[in-house]
Amino acid sequence: MSKEKVMLSELKAGEVFCGNGERKYKVLKQEEGQAKVISLGLMAEDKQFDSSSADYKPSHMKDLIETDIQPLIEEDFGADNLVEHEVDLATVDMQKDYGTCTCKVRPITFDEAREFNELLVDEKLPDWYWTCTAWSTEKRGWIRGVAVVCPSGYIGRVISNFSFGVRPVCILKSNIFVSKED
Repeated sequence: MSKEKVMLSELKAGEVFCGNGERKYKVLKQEEGQAKVISLGLMAEDKQFDSSSADYKPSHMKDLIETDIQPLIEEDFGADNLVEHEVDLATVDMQKDYGTCTCKVRPITFDEAREFNELLVDEKLPDWYWTCTAWSTEKRGWIRGVAVVCPSGYIGRVISNFSFGVRPVCILKSNIFVSKED
């Protein structure tokens, strides 16, 4: 595959690119000088969300992403090009108990998995991957249920102590040069 250097802002939803490394990413959406992107493949496999909770903020998953995955994405694009943003952690049934979370890199949300479903399908992925969305809340009988996405795009629910893949989402400044994949 040949790689052409372009401004990230020139890429459309669904197009694939690399930063400074060989890791590949896919554009989900361009908006106001920023691009919401997801890793093309899993950046970690066989990882638990958490052993006791479906809340993303105090989860093992958040720690894993911030300590192991975010530095890799910063290597690819530069830490200054990652946009810190607020994520709504409303559950699948729209309970607001978990509030919001401010982060630079995170799993996709349930709502994003529905919105960008066509762009997420990749039968080559070796496993399902986590969202950061709880299925419901403890007061509704769901202490550890978390939404997950399978390679075919199907969205399901599992218990937070199962092990699945991590396919992170981030927002990048779109005035950076990237290598477009053919």
